[in-house]
Amino acid sequence: MNFFRKYTFLIFLIFFIGLYVVNNYFINNYKNLYKKEGNYAIGTMKDIKAFGRSGHDFVYTFYARGKKYKSVCSAGNLSVDEYSKYMDKKFLVIYLNSNVHNNRLYVSIPVNSSDNEKTLKEKIDKNVYVKRKLDSIPAPGYFWENYF
Repeated sequence: MNFFRKYTFLIFLIFFIGLYVVNNYFINNYKNLYKKEGNYAIGTMKDIKAFGRSGHDFVYTFYARGKKYKSVCSAGNLSVDEYSKYMDKKFLVIYLNSNVHNNRLYVSIPVNSSDNEKTLKEKIDKNVYVKRKLDSIPAPGYFWENYF
């Protein structure tokens, strides 16, 4: 028992360094998966749900492979005044080909509802500004949100 008291700080330090390494592994793996097998879809914002004191989630729907999916993505801190700016608007959704439920909404990239997956991909590949935003996949904290 004396051993744990003596080295408590060192044990916690090693534990948190290990978590940091695992977090970076998951982030890089997630980025590579989206670059290799990510597909584009058009998402429609349906609702914004609050949790905790100041957190919000975007609730949105999108069509992939002819089926409608409903998903949730973190919105961060939003004020009540900002809700109407997003409601019922169309935004870019990127989902994994191997798992449609693994997706991400980009509210900073609005899209036309007339676009399909193919034209959406062509537009995004041509636009350097949008490509830079997509390279920021995933949002910080992916590992923490899903495993802790």
